[in-house]
Amino acid sequence: MDEILTSTSMGISEFKQNPNAAVKDAHDLPFAVLTNNRPSFYVMSPRMFDYLTEKLWDAQMTPTILAEIKAHEDGSEPSIRVSLEELRRESRLVRPRISAKRKKSVAQTRSKRST
Repeated sequence: MDEILTSTSMGISEFKQNPNAAVKDAHDLPFAVLTNNRPSFYVMSPRMFDYLTEKLWDAQMTPTILAEIKAHEDGSEPSIRVSLEELRRESRLVRPRISAKRKKSVAQTRSKRST
């Protein structure tokens, strides 16, 4: 018997009737679609996908960022002094990875999951 890795699931026949409604009814939580009472695949909303993508990016980048910080702290990498004003000015030139609307939706998803 296969383990179902989500708290909710539905049958493939029900899912095929209206996939968009199934995703909407899940309220941004992932769910399993079952065939013969076994998980066939998992479904998540675009908002949840964005949230997970951000978490994966954080997990992948954290060791690199920490190594860079350590290298600068122990002096093996030279540091460049920059004022906050310079950072603010430069940050306006860089296009964000995700839109403000997406960031808001990710934050809402995070707050829902933490309550």
